[in-house]
Amino acid sequence: MGYYDYVIRYNPNLETPEDLTKKILYALFVKRVKNKKPVVTFVGGDSGEGKSMTVLRLIELLFQIQGVELKDHIDAVNVFTPLQYPQKIDKLLHDKELKKVNAIAIHEAREIIKAANWRNFLNTAIGDVNAMSRSIKRLMFFIVSQFIRDIDPSIRYTLTYYCTVYRPIGHKARVKINKIWKDDSDLQNPRIRKRRIKGLIIFPNGKVKKHFPEYFEMNMPDKEICTKFDEYDTESKRGIIKKKLEKLIKEMEKDADISINKIDKTIEYYTETEDRLNTVGKKVGKKWKIDKNIKDMLDLTESEFREFESKLNTTIKEKWGTNDEL
Repeated sequence: MGYYDYVIRYNPNLETPEDLTKKILYALFVKRVKNKKPVVTFVGGDSGEGKSMTVLRLIELLFQIQGVELKDHIDAVNVFTPLQYPQKIDKLLHDKELKKVNAIAIHEAREIIKAANWRNFLNTAIGDVNAMSRSIKRLMFFIVSQFIRDIDPSIRYTLTYYCTVYRPIGHKARVKINKIWKDDSDLQNPRIRKRRIKGLIIFPNGKVKKHFPEYFEMNMPDKEICTKFDEYDTESKRGIIKKKLEKLIKEMEKDADISINKIDKTIEYYTETEDRLNTVGKKVGKKWKIDKNIKDMLDLTESEFREFESKLNTTIKEKWGTNDEL
């Protein structure tokens, strides 16, 4: 039975499908950690598909299984900017109050640091966790980024799982979990490969069924968890983004040798890519609703904030023709 990723006893008359999901997640993640093996999971997907919320929900479920409340440790287990990583990983590994907290998630931050720096940071962080968690504390480590190529090939070999998240219109986010394995059939050219996870389910009557889940449909995390996560995320990135914008605007003013409107240039910055647009708000109906925290982050007055939101929506329509696809 070692060929399978999990072997689970399940009674459909007494247990729910969510109970089955929790048992599978326990076997894939928690059981490995308890057997002194680190778990490094890459979570990818296009912008707006729900990667961060899916990782939060996964950690919430994994903590529930272990009797830990995620809402009490939101800040401790989420790295919103690379600058936070050294301090947070140190606390997770050594703080006695976080002894039972055994997961950490690094959320994509390519919009606040250069792409090359983001890639180097991920490579270093994964290497650190693989080295430190073996000797100090076993961790479930989640990396949230759009592309697997953000991680160097040599580091990809240390991944345990490769996950992709997508959200069909009208449905909850779905996560596909693939097991990473090393194909060394050609010793001169070993390759990394992925396969769908697979397991065995044992029913009360003794019947055994092979199980190949295509995906797991994920509910949103608890509302309090989502609120706290958004607050920490905004607060963590506020200063860095503000300084970047100020520097960008000064450089543009210098190049043009004219006084440039702050709001117009800020809109130009955020509508350059959909990724940047997703950092300031979300689509509600046919309009783009800006997060109220952005007002303070960009140091806008109330009237400037309303002008910013209005002009942003106008620019989106002019640039993409419609908000429906964003």
